[in-house]
Amino acid sequence: MTQRILAIGGGGFLMEESPSPIDALVRDMTGKARPKICFIGTASGDLPLQFAKFDAAYGYLGCEASHLAFFRDTGPRAIPLTDIRTRLLDQDAIFVGGGNTKAALGVWKEWGLDNALREAGNAGILLAGMSAGALCWFESGVTDSFSPKWYRPVDCLGFIPGGCAVHYNGDPLRRESLHAACAAGGIGPSIAIDDYAAVLYANGKRDAVYAWKDGSTAHLVDMVGGQVVETALPAAPIRS
Repeated sequence: MTQRILAIGGGGFLMEESPSPIDALVRDMTGKARPKICFIGTASGDLPLQFAKFDAAYGYLGCEASHLAFFRDTGPRAIPLTDIRTRLLDQDAIFVGGGNTKAALGVWKEWGLDNALREAGNAGILLAGMSAGALCWFESGVTDSFSPKWYRPVDCLGFIPGGCAVHYNGDPLRRESLHAACAAGGIGPSIAIDDYAAVLYANGKRDAVYAWKDGSTAHLVDMVGGQVVETALPAAPIRS
């Protein structure tokens, strides 16, 4: 089976008020008329507002929504913590929300969710996520998990080789921090994803770049000849 991961730099139901084309793309990538999609909100501490937004957006799209939460009861849509692996392997897609990447990874490893997610991806279930939910799939990511005032690399799940930065066009400090980390050897060749842009990976290799706002895209950032080089990638436009 092909492992597919859709890393979203910023946007979708967690950032946009109206229905977003990126959420419709997640649904369509499952190939199902009424796909089962599970939302994991660990990075936000299972913030109720994120679950409510997910239910509204994906319910509108005709999906069968469920939740995986470790910190609170999210009601009848919740996956029992005693049956995580089985229930995740019954999904068509798994979507990870934003928040504190490092904290989420710690919880996942304690519960064995990292292994369940790898198994789900290898079974052909679409893995997706925005912000922390995009960073988490890479070997490392530049994150504000340690402080909201600065960014540094953190080790992630390693499903995709290299590093990642998100909300790249939303805060100049993200670019500065990623370039500095690359120059210092603290992070490897990286993908930097703007708000309103996403990158699809198939078996760990970049397959497509999408954007739904003019000027948004993804960028390759790497050391070339002792210098940090950033290259913007062409993006396929998607519309509602």
